[in-house]
Amino acid sequence: MIYYENEDGRICILFPYLGNVLVGSTDIRTDDPEGVRCEPDERAYILQSLGFVFPDIKIADEDIIFQFAGVRPLPASDDKLTGRIPRDHFCEVVEGDVPVVCMVGGKWTTFRSFGAMAADLVLDRLGRARTRGTEDLAIGGGRDFPTEVDVWIAGLQARHGLASGVMQSLFERYGTQAEAVAAFMAAGPDAEIGRSFYWQRELQYLIGTEHVETLADLLLRRTAIGISGRLSLGVIDAALDLLAAEHGWSADRPAAERATFLALLANNFGLDEATLLHRDSKESPSWEPRKSA
Repeated sequence: MIYYENEDGRICILFPYLGNVLVGSTDIRTDDPEGVRCEPDERAYILQSLGFVFPDIKIADEDIIFQFAGVRPLPASDDKLTGRIPRDHFCEVVEGDVPVVCMVGGKWTTFRSFGAMAADLVLDRLGRARTRGTEDLAIGGGRDFPTEVDVWIAGLQARHGLASGVMQSLFERYGTQAEAVAAFMAAGPDAEIGRSFYWQRELQYLIGTEHVETLADLLLRRTAIGISGRLSLGVIDAALDLLAAEHGWSADRPAAERATFLALLANNFGLDEATLLHRDSKESPSWEPRKSA
């Protein structure tokens, strides 16, 4: 990971991610979180920052496979330099007939301590005390995490008959929850979705267990297909067929969902239909879900 300061003082960060490189910056104030996206001037700024730090590496616009913008919730402040606004988290109570606890600030890496803070505040007002903490509580794919990962993956492969590369990718994505995903995938015929490194039955499993309602849920939130640069029209249409079948959509719903998703990609993520179509024609390796005989 490389953490650097650009010529104007803004902080940027760069690190390897899913076989690509993720680079970005912070500190643009916004009063409309719903309208935030990576604008052309910000895209140019990020490329300029890379040129400042790595003058011998030339990166063109067409080398960018995905772009996005997020919003960090910070306390209200009149400071013109957002970098000076504290990144801490805290709770405020809005009194009333039903008091409302407002959680201000925070980020994913502090969610446990933030949750404990909110719980302690509420319990204190109820005259009670918290009886346990979550500091050492394993959650999700971290439960029953193996001490010998290779042995665990080999056992999973032996039980379900999937290729070793598939099992490795499932473990990287889901941790120990890969057991349930692999069992579902092994229960029927399967195939890769385009060149996405995801499989039909894997996506069916996610649709059925992860409250997937839209293409954006499936391709941008529950999987890394979008940000990995492997999203294409073929992948979109295959995923749409699975989503429509799993939810029993009416005949006109898939076309509307497809149009909505393509508009979202073009507006928020820098992916137009021509780019997505071109990706279907590009050669890339394909994965075989079953292990070789």
